[in-house]
Amino acid sequence: MDLYGITISQEEFLFLLIAVLFWAAVIGGAGAALHAKARAWRSRTPEEALFQRFTAGKIDDDEYRHRLEALRAVMGS
Repeated sequence: MDLYGITISQEEFLFLLIAVLFWAAVIGGAGAALHAKARAWRSRTPEEALFQRFTAGKIDDDEYRHRLEALRAVMGS
């Protein structure tokens, strides 16, 4: 097989094709996994996100209750 003046055998071409397909599958699989994880993260309700911040220790009890009341007031209207 002749590619732009470079001659390669059929075995070399097959190896090159398999290598390209393999890396395309690896990169595509990683992209699909990250996309699924991002979609799951976005599907949380605001109350669930606030609760997760509270359980992780990022906000204290008073701030959690204050923000939860504010969320419920906004979501209820």
